[in-house]
Amino acid sequence: MEQAILKTDILYDQLRRELSKYAPGDKFITSREIMKRFNVSQLIVDRTVVKFRTAGLLRVVPGRGTFVTEEVGRLNTEIPSTFLFAVPRWNSSDLTLMERHLAAVREKYLPTRILVHSYDYSERVPARLPLEEENVAGVAMLTSADSWDSAALRKLEEYASRVPLVIMNRHRGDTRLLSVGVNDTFAGNLAADHLFQYGHRSIAVLVSEPPNGVIRERLNGVLTYAELHGMKCKVLDCGVRSGDYAPDKTYRHFAGVLKRGIDFTGLIGIADSLSGAVNACHNAGIRIPEELSVVNIEPGQSAEIHHPPLDCVDVNLEGQIDAILEILSRPDRYAPDNNPFEYFKPAMVVNGSVRNPAQSDV
Repeated sequence: MEQAILKTDILYDQLRRELSKYAPGDKFITSREIMKRFNVSQLIVDRTVVKFRTAGLLRVVPGRGTFVTEEVGRLNTEIPSTFLFAVPRWNSSDLTLMERHLAAVREKYLPTRILVHSYDYSERVPARLPLEEENVAGVAMLTSADSWDSAALRKLEEYASRVPLVIMNRHRGDTRLLSVGVNDTFAGNLAADHLFQYGHRSIAVLVSEPPNGVIRERLNGVLTYAELHGMKCKVLDCGVRSGDYAPDKTYRHFAGVLKRGIDFTGLIGIADSLSGAVNACHNAGIRIPEELSVVNIEPGQSAEIHHPPLDCVDVNLEGQIDAILEILSRPDRYAPDNNPFEYFKPAMVVNGSVRNPAQSDV
């Protein structure tokens, strides 16, 4: 089934190029001719032609054949070269920040345009991207999961064979795919060290996103540092899964933790959905940092909008996006063997949400 979908996508792109040569009212090539020219089955042809009929580009006249409609004119409109950012359709402040930064740098890459394309988050990898329709010269993709099965990996490799492809903020494992992201283990180390330097010895780490390689490495970074420095550390897993609204689920879980009573002085968040826990603190009357110190791993811009602003391990989202655009602009300089994964070293940003637990109120 997956192979049939792949062949349909490929034939769609081939027939789209063919269709752009026709004028409205022209008779289109027959199914038999398509099968012979492109070496595909009747099933693949039928599925592909249905897509064009649904889009209003072809119409069938019984007894006469298939004809090109007036809509074909939009295929002949010249579309500039495009960098496509393919992201899951879910709520995330990171995606908002990404779109804001892309808007700020668009002029730098003219005449190439930058387009954000959202896809169903239930797909590990988007089943189809508008490569031909949008004249795509390169793709930056945030996959909805970083554990790819064989079908998802084949799809990624198929995209990479057609245009330059960069995986965003996911660990590529042993694949031959270009990736850009953060040293997440170091980010976890840095967050734990920040609390340790302020005198915290009993801490908690909040897991408020679906488990993936990024989350696991950040968590491991916190736990390893805590073990090496004799800190007590408990893991609070909010049970968030793909498709959940993470801040809401995080709020409800952490509100329950606060109601039962906390035995830690510092809290580490490893994703931007920590906002749910911050809101739970406000509603429970827990003051930050007077009664609970909080540090999060997230973009610096996101940390500033919390109340109060949070100390954070800044993952340099803007730097990651700039690196991706550089790779897409000069794909000949970046081969997976030479540059398998570009790591960004996160940095600590202090906004005043952490203090020594022994410090008394003035």
